[in-house]
Amino acid sequence: RQTATILRGHTMTRLTTLMLLGLLPLAAAAAVSVDDIPNDSTWYLHADLAGMRDTSSGRDLYGWLEGEVFAELNEEIGIDVNEEVDRVTAYSDRTAGIVAVIEGPLRKETRDRMLALVALQSRYEIRSHGDYDYYFAGDETPRKPNGHPLDDLGDSLYFSFALPGKLIVTSREQQMRTLLERQGRIPGGGGHSGALLVLSADRTFVQAGLRTEELAEDAGDGWDSNILRNTEQAALLIADRDGLLAVEAQLRSRDPRMAQSLHSVINGLISLQVFNSELDPELVTLINNTRVSVRDAVLSISTVFDAGHVARLLAD
Repeated sequence: RQTATILRGHTMTRLTTLMLLGLLPLAAAAAVSVDDIPNDSTWYLHADLAGMRDTSSGRDLYGWLEGEVFAELNEEIGIDVNEEVDRVTAYSDRTAGIVAVIEGPLRKETRDRMLALVALQSRYEIRSHGDYDYYFAGDETPRKPNGHPLDDLGDSLYFSFALPGKLIVTSREQQMRTLLERQGRIPGGGGHSGALLVLSADRTFVQAGLRTEELAEDAGDGWDSNILRNTEQAALLIADRDGLLAVEAQLRSRDPRMAQSLHSVINGLISLQVFNSELDPELVTLINNTRVSVRDAVLSISTVFDAGHVARLLAD
C-alpha cells in the first residue's frame, strides 16, 4: 500500500506525519476549547480514540479506522493504537510551528523502535531542558511556517517521551521546551474575533478547525472556488449524542450574503433529495435529521445518525 511504501523509505519526520494524517480523515483528557488553542493557529485537530472505543456510538467508527489505518501502523512500526494511544491533539501556530501531543501508555518497545528508525534513516541527537530529555532529527535550518497542515515537519522535528503517558512532537525547539515546562500543554489565547472556530460537546470524538486561505488559492474557477474565496474558516465536530453520532460543521464567511446564499442552496438540495425514491432509507433519515442555520456570517450544519450505518457506507 502507499502508506507502507512511504514508511519504508522515509525518516522519523515522515513517520510522525503519517500518524497524524491517518487521524485527520476522521479529526487532553477532554475536548479542547478556545482556551487550549493559540489565537493565531492556522489549524487544529483533537481525536479522542479512547472515547470512541468506550461508547456504542463511537465503536463502529473506531472499528473502521482500526481496519483502514491503525492495523497498518501496527504492521509497519509496531504501534498498537488500541493499547497504546488514547488521544491526539495537534495544531499549527503561525509563528511557532506545529505541536502534536499523543497521549497513551506507549510501551518502551514502541519507543525503542521509533528511536531505531531515526538512527537508521536520519541524523539525530539527544538534548535536554531542565530535567527532561528530548530528541532532534533532521535539518535544523530555520524554516518559516507556511500554514499548510503538517508541512512544517518536512525537514526536521523535535520529539520527547519525557512526560509520563505523552509523546510530544514539535517543529520548533522553543515549543518543545515550553511544552516540557508546562507538562505538555500551552494555554491558548481564549479566543478573539479572528480566532479559529472551536466546536465542542460533552462527549467529543473529533474536533478540527482550519483557516481556508490556502485552499482557496489552490482552487479553480466555479462555484466551489467562489465558496472557498469567501470562506475564512471551517470547523468540524463529531460527538456522541444519546447513543447516536452527532456531526456539526461551521463555515465563517467573509460576506454574510454568501453565508445566506449557501444556507438557501443547502436547504434546497436537502428538500430535493428527500423526494428521491432511489435513496437508501437510512440516508433519507439522515437527510431528514439535518439542520442548517445561519447567523451573521456563520453557517452551521448539523445532523445525527446511527454509527453503524456510517461504518457500512465507509466500508462500501
